[in-house]
Amino acid sequence: MLAEARTGEKYQELLEKAVQMVESRGFNQIRTQLDGYDQPQPFSQKKEDITYVPDISASNDRGKFYFEIAQKTEDVEHLVSKWKLLATVASMKNGGLNILVPYGHNRFTQDILDNYNISANLIKLN
Repeated sequence: MLAEARTGEKYQELLEKAVQMVESRGFNQIRTQLDGYDQPQPFSQKKEDITYVPDISASNDRGKFYFEIAQKTEDVEHLVSKWKLLATVASMKNGGLNILVPYGHNRFTQDILDNYNISANLIKLN
């Protein structure tokens, strides 16, 4: 599942880099799973009885934005559901979904966005 891909030292390093990038772009009210930050608000899809938690949520003067770190996974169905849900919620709050793509995950991520018609901005995460 997605939760398994979101654990480990590598993911924590990516999340720390992502938070630094979000802060440097002028976002405020940053919420993430890291220590020292408030937890992001979870979202549920009642028909599936699954809860999705964004990697990072943040605001600026334009609206509410969600940031997800793309990682290759075999659980594409849940990943697509999560990203579609976050993209929909963000658009309702005048924001957007940004997918942060680490090296080696660009093709996988672009294919998902294209094949499932998900509205998101791709940002390379170095």
